[in-house]
Amino acid sequence: MNLLVADIGGTNGRFGLVDYNPQVYSSGNINYTSAKQVTLKCAEYPDMGSMIQDCCKQLNVTPEFACIAIAGPIENGEAIMTNLNWQFSIEDLRKSLNFKTLHVINDFAAHAFAVPYQQADEFFTLHYGKENNHCPILVMGPGTGFGMAQLVPNNGSWFVIPTEGGHASFAPTNEKELQIKRVLLEKQNHVSVENIMSGAGLVNLYHALATIAGVAPQDYSPADVSSKGMSNTDSICHDAVLTFCDVLGEVAGDKALSTGARGGIVITGGIPAKLLDMIPKSNFMERYKNKGPLADYVNDITIRVVLNDKAALVGSAAWLIHNTPELKK
Repeated sequence: MNLLVADIGGTNGRFGLVDYNPQVYSSGNINYTSAKQVTLKCAEYPDMGSMIQDCCKQLNVTPEFACIAIAGPIENGEAIMTNLNWQFSIEDLRKSLNFKTLHVINDFAAHAFAVPYQQADEFFTLHYGKENNHCPILVMGPGTGFGMAQLVPNNGSWFVIPTEGGHASFAPTNEKELQIKRVLLEKQNHVSVENIMSGAGLVNLYHALATIAGVAPQDYSPADVSSKGMSNTDSICHDAVLTFCDVLGEVAGDKALSTGARGGIVITGGIPAKLLDMIPKSNFMERYKNKGPLADYVNDITIRVVLNDKAALVGSAAWLIHNTPELKK
């Protein structure tokens, strides 16, 4: 049986096909990894339905069961893509694609649900804390946007609480970051965590730091800023990447306190794994632990970075299998 799973962000639609046998469900020996995968550019399609149809054509399948993770909120059966001008009814989409079952979940719900079903070598541990299996795990990270969800233990299984934590206000904690926020506020009336912690956020940091330094910024992409920053071939890009890592540590600590994430922090998304060499050169851990009387609280929390850039496909597959009665028979 073929199961279609997907992770649809603001830039790319990553699709996978899982070869699933319902008879293995009770054994627990389920392989959630997509045997076939394809990546499509969202900008090349007018809507979600046309992209899924093209995906199925390329994979040469007509699946009956699917789970689509999207970057955006889902309410009352309606899905809204935050960084795309796409909005659709889940039931209407299911009917148009002739699926028996279609789950549409937040992309970070998929990232969160993937955590228990990934292998140990798919994580890099940034910080070792105390093991606590009875508290929530915080799953967060920057990519095209900034996502965040909680993974909560629930009687031997897991309950996911997706959030829109990336749209919370950015809180600078030193003079440089205050200056960065002032520069950004000249162009917008709200500076969010996502405005700093994302691909576009890297560019925002670079432009703001160039403005502060009195230098005309170049027309760099997020990939330009990160590559030039990591190689230190552009000093302002280098400062932008280090500042990005600093703020990531600060945000991780803040969100851990807000969610009681003593079960651990898992940092995912398209950017952190690429910056693993830069994080130790930054003030990530210092900023993470800078929580006043609760410094020991956050110090006890293990921090891991997801290395698998297709983790959301694993989470979508696990969600589909564990939440579809027909697939448990």
